Amino acid sequence: MKAFQVLLFIALVLTWPSYANESGLNAEIEELKSEVVELNRELFELEEKLLYPATTSFAVFVSMEQVDDFAIDSIKLMLDEQAVTSHLYTADQVEALRRGGIQKVYTGNLKPGLHNLKAEIQGRDLDGRPVKKVIVADFGKARSNKYLEVKISRNTSKNQPDFAIVEWK
Repeated sequence: MKAFQVLLFIALVLTWPSYANESGLNAEIEELKSEVVELNRELFELEEKLLYPATTSFAVFVSMEQVDDFAIDSIKLMLDEQAVTSHLYTADQVEALRRGGIQKVYTGNLKPGLHNLKAEIQGRDLDGRPVKKVIVADFGKARSNKYLEVKISRNTSKNQPDFAIVEWK
């Protein structure tokens, strides 16, 4: 029995430094993790600046303004006759838009000049009937940021939503 206790004591003494090293190693790992997260954030910011410089930066947003009788299902954007993005909406996203949220659906580069944006919007009215609307806007892009918004707003006189593409000033 005494021999067993001595062996147990020796085993504990031999493994004790590894426990101490393990806690120090865990601290180093956590520190490295936080450094990696910080570097990743900095890399993302640099990537955004390089990929979307202010002279060519272009973005499109979607909003719904006090629209309770329409639920957007999807949007497809065509820029200069080329499909650039599409998005399918969840019920939570539709509710967020109804509460005043604005969603960025496209970010890209666009050279200065005249351009054309076409938005194909599909959704459902209050009775569940499908609604499809296509809106088009011609716009000019200078050597600065350009932001457009696909705006779905309430039209009380027609009792149906209005769809428009507006430019942010």
